[in-house]
Amino acid sequence: MAFNLKKSILVCAPIESGSMDQMLASMAEAKAEGADLVELHIDSMSFSNISLVEKLIKQRTLPAILSLRYLYYHNRLGT
Repeated sequence: MAFNLKKSILVCAPIESGSMDQMLASMAEAKAEGADLVELHIDSMSFSNISLVEKLIKQRTLPAILSLRYLYYHNRLGT
């Protein structure tokens, strides 16, 4: 029985961008490069209202995991 790697593994592209438009553009690029899903690091976005996150979710072109990392994580990494 042959092992079909594509059916066994999903490729997830992590995306960090400062704005919703940049995040959507990065998602389109990830999709074009063959990603099956994306991890959206929403803590990297500058947004003043949670409705922007809702809009991002509605406009996404791939299945997504949302990540909101703690501030100490950024401080540890120097970001």
